[in-house]
Amino acid sequence: MKHILLMCAMSLGFFIGHAQEKSADLTADEIVSTYLENIGGVDNWKALTSMRMEAKMSQMGMEFPGVMVQAPPNKQRMEINIQGQQMVQAYDGETAWWINPFMGATDAQPMPEEMSEEFTKETFEDDFIDYAKKGHTIEYTNDVEVDGVMCLEVKMTKEDGSEEFHYFDPEYMIPIMTKTIIDSGQMEGQAVETYLSSYEEVNGLMIPMSITSKVNGATQFELTVTKVDLNVDIDDSMFAYPKTDK
Repeated sequence: MKHILLMCAMSLGFFIGHAQEKSADLTADEIVSTYLENIGGVDNWKALTSMRMEAKMSQMGMEFPGVMVQAPPNKQRMEINIQGQQMVQAYDGETAWWINPFMGATDAQPMPEEMSEEFTKETFEDDFIDYAKKGHTIEYTNDVEVDGVMCLEVKMTKEDGSEEFHYFDPEYMIPIMTKTIIDSGQMEGQAVETYLSSYEEVNGLMIPMSITSKVNGATQFELTVTKVDLNVDIDDSMFAYPKTDK
């Protein structure tokens, strides 16, 4: 396993060892440009055709194995084995659907609106890549301490008006936490914090292997990636909402 310290060799010399004392001179574009270079480069990420991850997910003291598959521009599928039963969540670019045996359904159903709204916002390509062409804006807003690290806070305002806050470790210029505010449903107004760590190099790309989600400081779930495969052959039908014959 390659430790995040590998990022030292990939960082631009200007930032290494000087980021903290020079943070006031940085711009959001400089932070993001260095970040994209450090995680493998824009061209390599744009050449990516698919990503498949195997992971262990922990929630409420229980651990579940799962598989996640993504393909551009925003297709995704997640399968989780929960006590021998398979839960599926997927999006084919048009319809978000799931199979949830714990809701008494063994066939595919449209995903509840509150869930699907968040699910369909996810894109395969990093939002920071060509962010301006996508209609997003970015701003370096502050220095904020995250888990004892004084981070560079970059605010992204998306084309739809939603806001995200990304907290970059100034030594390696990679995000160790992102924050969004839930804008609908029962949890409206609450902060969701996603912590990213244990970055590893996979075919030249740096990928966080540990992800923890917290709401207002309380851990909701933890995910540990155990295997990553890039540019694997994928049948698009795996994302499609299954049609039943009547």
